[in-house]
Amino acid sequence: MDADVVVMGAGFAGLSAARDLRERDRSVIVLEARDRLGGRTWTAPIPGTDVLAELGGAWFSRAAQPNLADEIARYGVGVRRSAEQTYAWIAGGRLRSGPSVRADWAAAMGELREPLAATGGRVRDLLAGGDLGAAADDDVSVIEWLARQDVSTEARDYLLAFTATMGGAPPAAQSMLPMVLDSIDADYTFDSAFEDISESFTDGTKSLADAIGEGLDVRFDTVVERVRGSADEVAVDVRGGGTLRAAALVVALPLNVWADVNFEPPLADPKRRAAERRHAGAVTKVVAVAAGVPAGFIGTGWGIPLETVAAMYEVEDGVLLVGFGIQDPPDASDRGAVQDALRLFAPDAEVFASGAHDWISDPYSKGTWLAVPPGWLSDGTFAALGQPEGRIAFAGSDIASEGAGWIEGAISSGHAAAAHVLGLLRGDR
Repeated sequence: MDADVVVMGAGFAGLSAARDLRERDRSVIVLEARDRLGGRTWTAPIPGTDVLAELGGAWFSRAAQPNLADEIARYGVGVRRSAEQTYAWIAGGRLRSGPSVRADWAAAMGELREPLAATGGRVRDLLAGGDLGAAADDDVSVIEWLARQDVSTEARDYLLAFTATMGGAPPAAQSMLPMVLDSIDADYTFDSAFEDISESFTDGTKSLADAIGEGLDVRFDTVVERVRGSADEVAVDVRGGGTLRAAALVVALPLNVWADVNFEPPLADPKRRAAERRHAGAVTKVVAVAAGVPAGFIGTGWGIPLETVAAMYEVEDGVLLVGFGIQDPPDASDRGAVQDALRLFAPDAEVFASGAHDWISDPYSKGTWLAVPPGWLSDGTFAALGQPEGRIAFAGSDIASEGAGWIEGAISSGHAAAAHVLGLLRGDR
């Protein structure tokens, strides 16, 4: 065989799994379709500048995400917190700004405190019993869940803007249940998330990806077209010809590209159906250098091009700004359009440069981070995605049992996949 294990994908899940396996003296080959490490994280300069920005995943909380915290401590990677935050809110077509906005958010979410607590309580009880099947009434779209609540327009609009940003998908396309689960798992409330999850890497996600990947045998620009499993080995056929054989395989690709790989025998029905449908992540993340906006500025609103804007920290000529749009986002390459969108929150803002990466059209992601469609949790689809099949284990932020959608989930699922494969290679499974 070419290696004990082949790992498909060099994002944080694949890198963590490969590193763990190598440390247990297993030979590992990592196949990566891109020309870089990191998967759906990507530290790159904003066009026309030397300012590095995160085009993909960026924020985290070491306090609530222990696997990522362990990796950061292990490699001594630098971390920064966002600047002290100031706020703006477009509600009811009116711009509000200043210290009172934070209290206004809390008041709006206060209208939903009881139904959110009720959903959370039911989820906790079901999780304790290991069964989410009875959660079907809560496993509905954000729109359907919200329609059951008697709340003000302000509360409705804040929740829609928040779920569009945090969930990364249209509220009609994502389930409310995983949003509640995520807030429990990552220890934030809907009105405090921007404060609770406000850490980022001083030198970009690339700094940690490079540290984990140091010394690994990574084959870049290698696209897997077919996987053939048998009782004794897994054969991986790559584009352009060539086959790698190994005793086990870790699939650490985004869920939305699973359908592009021909698995023989086919994947189990829940995996195959989910891969064909795809998760709903489809937000546009815009990065920009702007002036006229203080570091730490947070603005949110519904029915506008960017549901959320966040000024992360000061850079030359201004601040590094990040914006998220789901309904009608501006063309990130059009500096004027980005500036117009930003000025809805900060009328004096001036954008010097802007850009984005189109993760939805990217053939190796076909979507942004995980946004779980309604029904996937309660009907067992999501739980089935991480189940091993024969000599194949699965890893990734999209299928993680904890921290799904975050770098934390990618790393934790990588650990789990490596542990399973080690047992398989020892003959324990």
